[in-house]
Amino acid sequence: MIDRATFGREQVAALIQRGEILAAYDIARAALEAGETSREVAYVAVLCLARAGAADFARAEYVRLGLAQADDYPEAVALGARLLKDVALASLGARRVAFAKASRRRYDALHRRFGGLYGAINAASLSLLAGDQVGARARAAAVLATPPISDTRDEAGYYELASRAEACLLTGDLGAARAFLTDALARSPQAYAARASTLRQLEILCGELGVDPTWLAPFRPPACAHFTGHITDLTGERALDGAGLRRDIDAALKDQRVGFAYGGLAAGADIVFAEAVLDAGAELHVVLPASLASFVAVSVAPFGEAWIERFERCMARATSIRYAARDPYLGDEQVFAYSSQFAMGCAVLRAQTLSTQAVQLAVWDGHVAPGPAGVSADLAYWARGGRPAVTIAVQRPALGPRGAIIPDPASDRRAMRAMLFADVQGFGGLRDEQIPAFIEGVLGRMAETVESLRTPPTHVETWGDGLFLVFERPIEAALAALALLEAHRKLDLASLGLPRGLGLRIAGHYGPVHLRTNPLTKAPAVMGAHVVVAARIEPDVAPGSAYVSEALAGALATLHGDQVRCGYVGRTQARKGLPAMPIFSLSRAYRTSSRTS
Repeated sequence: MIDRATFGREQVAALIQRGEILAAYDIARAALEAGETSREVAYVAVLCLARAGAADFARAEYVRLGLAQADDYPEAVALGARLLKDVALASLGARRVAFAKASRRRYDALHRRFGGLYGAINAASLSLLAGDQVGARARAAAVLATPPISDTRDEAGYYELASRAEACLLTGDLGAARAFLTDALARSPQAYAARASTLRQLEILCGELGVDPTWLAPFRPPACAHFTGHITDLTGERALDGAGLRRDIDAALKDQRVGFAYGGLAAGADIVFAEAVLDAGAELHVVLPASLASFVAVSVAPFGEAWIERFERCMARATSIRYAARDPYLGDEQVFAYSSQFAMGCAVLRAQTLSTQAVQLAVWDGHVAPGPAGVSADLAYWARGGRPAVTIAVQRPALGPRGAIIPDPASDRRAMRAMLFADVQGFGGLRDEQIPAFIEGVLGRMAETVESLRTPPTHVETWGDGLFLVFERPIEAALAALALLEAHRKLDLASLGLPRGLGLRIAGHYGPVHLRTNPLTKAPAVMGAHVVVAARIEPDVAPGSAYVSEALAGALATLHGDQVRCGYVGRTQARKGLPAMPIFSLSRAYRTSSRTS
């Protein structure tokens, strides 16, 4: 057995705190594979799987690693209850009730043996999910009758007060719930992760109780904004216009309580937005459509050296910088549209993580521009998600000089597509006599599932256990991935003579691709750098799960948050000279009527 110090307890805790779940899991898994048998390491491994969205695999590992029998280990008991709760929240009808009751029993056991409010308040909430509103009120009343702890200034104090706010909501005392929540947030005003967890729990209960969740609005963290505006020169004779625009932007940022802003950094409105965001003390997250040098040459430098200097200052102060693509701009306006949609998705994902509002701020002249990109296109795309937008009206700007742009032949234009790569972990270990059963049972079920989709893929390729599917819309790919996972879970692998550990893994991405004809096969081909992005994710996917890129997760969150949800799980491993990239777990949306971002 390896030395426990090798496990790196503090390193793992720090990774989990930052949301780097996959990196933490890799450390725990390596320790287990090296012979570590401590319950702490097993607990961390399963916790990471649960947070990574690998619900089925997490439950299987929870049993395999002996945590289901660790009744004297409070963390393990709480984790088992949480795993059952996750299934309940993602289910409907009898299945929802059954898993809610099972989770409640675990939380009851946690409270009986170890005390505290955590098990008690969760048991009360699970009673409500199980359809027992009377029991939920009684349990919540018992929570409120518990004497408070003496010192409520630390993190435990925050959760003490948040638990009492939850209990008040269950008993129908909304005024007291507000008061407890106000006290909790006053003690930890910057603990956004803890606040988001509390707000999500309260939103679920509001949905179950039929309570309007708008009472939670004052408690939400600062808003996340996508900003967009015209490329224009606001120096020289137009300097006065620039000063007026800055005042309008400052007012909009204040009115909307913006704390996190995502967008491009072209000369004109974009840079004015970015400077205002930074001066307000908010986070600036830059999303560029092409390589740095190419973007500056096309969208900044033609307007003068002063804009380049302002661009560089904003870049230096930005919290993060993302590239929708790292290739030079070759005249395809689709890359600008994709970059804007990517930035919008990042803003919505951050809002969901923080359980706060996402808003769009736009400087617009009222002109609907032709083509896929531009402020009007950004406004139209955002409006499809039904979220608020603030438009700052300006006169139509004179664009002035432009950088050299290579013409865009129709044959070189790319199409936006959502892509899935899937494979079956463990396929390489099958014996040759098991291959026919795998083809008929596993691949056959995949084929049936794909054929039954409401919107079939526009392109299909397969090799061995691998599957490549292409769809026109992100939601089509997401629903296909979930259907494939659900179909695979229902397989009785043992009856097929196959190992129980064969786990389907699916990776997804959304981006511009080349639709061509393969010269060798004469068959249609989908090719390009964004196809490679999807393939890079697959090796990091936990068995029984679907992970997607930030671009696909953002598109789904922006337009289809009522159907699916995407949770950040960490970054891919850097491989073959390519940098690590953020990835998100894909699952069906929780069955709740609330919507916050």
